[in-house]
Amino acid sequence: MTGTATDVRTDLPLAPPPGHPLLGLRSAISPYAAELEAHIVGWADRYSLLDDARARDKLARTRLGELVARAYPGILPDRLEAVAGWFTWAFVIDDCYEGYAGQYDEAAARTLKVLTADPGQATPETRLDAQLADVWHRLAAGMGAAWRLRFTGHMTHFLAAFKYEAFNRRTRHVPDLLGYHQLRRASGGITPSLDLLEVAAGQEVPALLHEFEQARAMFNRAADVVVWVNDIVSLRKELAAGETTNGVLILAGERGLGLPQAIECAYALVARQIEQFHQAEAELELLLSRWRGLEDSAVDAMHTFAAGMRSWMRGNLDWSGHTDRYQVTDGVLLSTDTSLIAPDPGGDHDRRGRAPGVAGFGLDRSQPA
Repeated sequence: MTGTATDVRTDLPLAPPPGHPLLGLRSAISPYAAELEAHIVGWADRYSLLDDARARDKLARTRLGELVARAYPGILPDRLEAVAGWFTWAFVIDDCYEGYAGQYDEAAARTLKVLTADPGQATPETRLDAQLADVWHRLAAGMGAAWRLRFTGHMTHFLAAFKYEAFNRRTRHVPDLLGYHQLRRASGGITPSLDLLEVAAGQEVPALLHEFEQARAMFNRAADVVVWVNDIVSLRKELAAGETTNGVLILAGERGLGLPQAIECAYALVARQIEQFHQAEAELELLLSRWRGLEDSAVDAMHTFAAGMRSWMRGNLDWSGHTDRYQVTDGVLLSTDTSLIAPDPGGDHDRRGRAPGVAGFGLDRSQPA
């Protein structure tokens, strides 16, 4: 295919071109970025999720707290720890699956039990599931049943995507563009991340409004913008790692383009996605103005949600220029311990020591909710 590892050059145009609509979105950051960074490292330490000191340094250089601060610039102070905890979990599990070769469906089912068990009835089998249970206890507090079901559904898609990405890596299969659109939206973890906009703001969008055709289009286009920009900015790292499921490489192969031209094509696609987002937003505004019986709080929640999606699109770009996750190809993962995904068959799945606050991998309810 056109665009192989031999094509990698340090001058690849990874930034959006001048005048790109992505640059027209407002850039903002929460004043709690430092607190978010501390919470992220705190979660990892509390549950012993990282391999070693190098991994801990990698987490710090990832600047994950900055991503959260830019994606949720209006995050409420009492939501910082819970939202930070989900991102710690998501980035650790993403790295864990790099070396996993077990039963993907079973591993996903074990994790989903944490989200679907009755409150207080979850019995996590790994430290990572125990950490998620703690996070879920905090995230779901005060959120309605519709939001919980939606978030759990998106988490299901995220976990299922690991299996297909692993197949692609193992077989060196490059998916076609049509299928890749669907896989990438799930594998990027962006859909549950967008659900967390409502948690961060303390404003839940009514279930019917969230399912309006225009709102769904905005949600999907915002998700697509984030994952496609991720594919562009992570291109050098993924080429070095032999990754095949990258949108730029798929565009290069299907359209016979060199890497610079494929990047240009990818940014043109992102521009169309942003245009579609704005078109759907304008239609939604008209619909809301004509929908009788809507409470002011519902309309305000929808406006806050829309603003949050715009923040996610721009914040992801801004963070990408600072994080070592894409800028440095050092081969260091946050965790290579696959017993965080599935219990060790020998029963030694807690070999690095039980973290404070975990008794038999159950929740320590003395932790604040």
